[in-house]
Amino acid sequence: MSTVLVSLKRLTASALTLAAALAVLALSGPASASAETCPNFKVLHDDRIGVADLPAGNYFLQSADDKISCQEASRLFARFLQDWDGNLPKPWIVVSHGAGKASFARNGLPAIYVERISSGNNAGGNPALGKLCRGSFTVNAGSDVGPLYFAKGQYLLYIPSRSAITCRRASVLFTRFLGAPGGMLPDPWQVKTQTATFFKPAHPLRSAFRVEAASGVS
Repeated sequence: MSTVLVSLKRLTASALTLAAALAVLALSGPASASAETCPNFKVLHDDRIGVADLPAGNYFLQSADDKISCQEASRLFARFLQDWDGNLPKPWIVVSHGAGKASFARNGLPAIYVERISSGNNAGGNPALGKLCRGSFTVNAGSDVGPLYFAKGQYLLYIPSRSAITCRRASVLFTRFLGAPGGMLPDPWQVKTQTATFFKPAHPLRSAFRVEAASGVS
């Protein structure tokens, strides 16, 4: 009886080891040939998502999960690029395959693969990300703005696709927020802490802009 139990334990251990090895292999490169290839996605400026370095440019986008459509894969990639602190929502993780190449996985299985296919400029628009304002915004001294802290450095301003705020107006507003007493956001403005998107509750889509570190987040 004890010999049978030992054999079963060894078999279980071997199966777990094999499963772990397959998971590592799955995360080590692009999605399989059976995955769905989606329309290209434009990353508007040099960015980072956790460990992944994603230079500006056009990206090949592939869904390796039949439950994730191209539209959903594009939405998720845009969502990850907008993340303020580089910490993806659970259960998502990012795996880097070198500059301009990354896989996004959940529950140990790869779901989305991205790879840069051509370079891009530092301004423009992407329906999923909105419009990137030209140039950068300089924060001269670290400041609290509501629950967020903006360290000294260069930042980029984005205008969501349905927002009526101009780049100039967003710059004026961000300057005002940085100088507000006690780091309090002026009424009625609020901020989405996950994406550093400032908005008015009465018109959350029409009156909104987003701030992101020029070097991306890691």
